[in-house]
Amino acid sequence: MSPGSWRPADERPSFFAHALTMSARFGSSPWPADDLPDEPPRPSGLFISSTVMDGIRSHHSEPHSDSDTVEEAARLLQALAEAPAPELMSGLHDRLAESEALAVADDLLDELARRRLREDRLRAIGRDLAEYGTRREATKIGIALVGACGDERDRDLLLLLGSLEEFTLYAVVALLRSQPDGHRAVYELARRVGGWGRIHAVERLHDCDDPEIKDWVLREGWRNSIMDEYLAPIAATTGGLYAALLVPAPDDGLVTAAGGVLATLVQGESGPSTGISGYADAVPALSRFAELAAGREATLGLVNNVLTIRAYLRDGDPGWPRKDVRALRHRYDRLAARDDWRAIVLAGLAEPGTGTFRAALSAAERLALPAIPQVIAHLRAEPGDNYCWYTALRIADAAQAAQVVETALELLPVDDLATGPGTDQGFGPEYEAELLLETVVDGLGSRPGLGLPLIRAALRNRVVRLRWCALRALAAWPAMPDEVLGWIREAADAEPDPDLREELRALAATGTGRKRRVSG
Repeated sequence: MSPGSWRPADERPSFFAHALTMSARFGSSPWPADDLPDEPPRPSGLFISSTVMDGIRSHHSEPHSDSDTVEEAARLLQALAEAPAPELMSGLHDRLAESEALAVADDLLDELARRRLREDRLRAIGRDLAEYGTRREATKIGIALVGACGDERDRDLLLLLGSLEEFTLYAVVALLRSQPDGHRAVYELARRVGGWGRIHAVERLHDCDDPEIKDWVLREGWRNSIMDEYLAPIAATTGGLYAALLVPAPDDGLVTAAGGVLATLVQGESGPSTGISGYADAVPALSRFAELAAGREATLGLVNNVLTIRAYLRDGDPGWPRKDVRALRHRYDRLAARDDWRAIVLAGLAEPGTGTFRAALSAAERLALPAIPQVIAHLRAEPGDNYCWYTALRIADAAQAAQVVETALELLPVDDLATGPGTDQGFGPEYEAELLLETVVDGLGSRPGLGLPLIRAALRNRVVRLRWCALRALAAWPAMPDEVLGWIREAADAEPDPDLREELRALAATGTGRKRRVSG
C-alpha cells in the first residue's frame, strides 16, 4: 500500500490538515481553542471535552484495558503488515475510532511486540493513521505506533499533531520513544501548548538534566491553564528552585518565579499533586525567598505570593520543626507589615476597572485594608467580575453589605432573572447573569433580612442550583418575615425538582432554617 492510497470513508478533513492550517495561522505558539474536525454536537448543560477527560483519567483514575479491541486491532495490524490493503486500513481506522485510545494504546503496543511484526510496516501504518485519520481515537493510536516504531523522520509530524492538545499526551510519549533527543523534542512541544498538553509534556521532563530546560521549567514551564498545582512540584525539584535561589544575585524574574512556585505549592496542599509539605527543601527555600523578597521592589504579584505563604505558616501544619516555623513566621510577618507593600496595594485599589484590581483586592483582604468603596467602583466598571462580588460580601461590615446589595440591585438584571422555575443546570456562557446572582445570594446567608429582592428572584429562576442557593441562604437566617414565608410557599408549589420542593415546604412550615440541615 503506497502512501496516500487509503482514505477514511467519511469526508471530514484530517487532523493533520487541520493542524497545518492552525500552524499557518498561529505559528508555534499555543494555539487558541478550536473545535476539531470530528467534534460532535455539544449537548446543553455541562460539557467536558475528551481532552479534559483524557487528562483527568490519566491522572486521577486507574487505567483500564479493552482486551477485545486490542486483540482485534492486533489481528488487523498483523494482516496489514503482511499484505497492505486499503480496505483493511479503512476497517482498522473505523474499529479504532470506536475505542478509547487511553485504554488500548499501551496494551496494543505490548501485543504487537509479542507478535514480532515488522517495525517499518507498523511505522507506515501508524503514519497513515496519523496523517489521514479523521477520527481522534484512531489518530491517537497512529501516533502511538509512530512512537513505538518511528525515528528522527517523524519528529515534525509528532510536533505538529502534538500541538493540538487532544493529541499532546500521545505525541509526548511518541517523541520520547522515537527521538534521540527525546527531552529536547518534548521541551519544544511543551512550549507549543498551554493546558493539559503542557501538563503532560512537563511531567515527562521530570528527570531531565538539561540546564536550559530546567531553567524554563522553573521560570515559566510550570504555568498552565488547568491548575498550576499540577506542575509546581516539578518546577521546585526538576527546576532546581532552591539551588537557583542560592546564586549570589538572582535576577528579578527568577525571584518572581520562585515566589510563584512556593505560593502554588502552599495552595497545592491536599491538591492534585504534592504540596509544600512534600518538598524536601521547603524550609531553606522559603527562608531564602523571604530574604530575597525583602530586597525587591514591591509588586502585587510578589506581595500576594508572600501573603499566601504567610497565611499557610500561620494556619497550616507542614510538620516541620517548630523553631523553623517560628523563624519563617517572623520573616513573613515582617514583610507583610512593610509600609511600601501596603502602599502598592492601595495604589492598585485606586484603579478600578483595570486588570490588576483583583490582585490588589486579594492582597487588601489579607492585609485587612479598607476596600469596599473601591470594589463598588470596580463593579460599576466591571459588573461581570464574579470574584469581586464574592469578596465584597465577605469583607463588608453591615453598612457596607447594604451598599453592595444596593449595587447588585442596580447592576444585575434582577427582574429578567425571575423567569419561573425550570430544570436548567446553569452551565455555559448564557448563564453568566445567574452565576453572578448566585454569588451574591450565597453571601446573604450571614446577612439576615438583607437582599430580599435578590433572594426572591433566585427562588423564581430557571436554574435549579440557584434556587437551592436561595434556600440555603434563607435556612441560615434565625427567622424570616411572613412575606418571605409566603414566597417560599409559592416557590414550593411551582418547584419541579421533588427534593427541592420538599425542602422548601419544610422550611415554610418551620419558619426557620436553623432547625433543619439543607443540602442541595
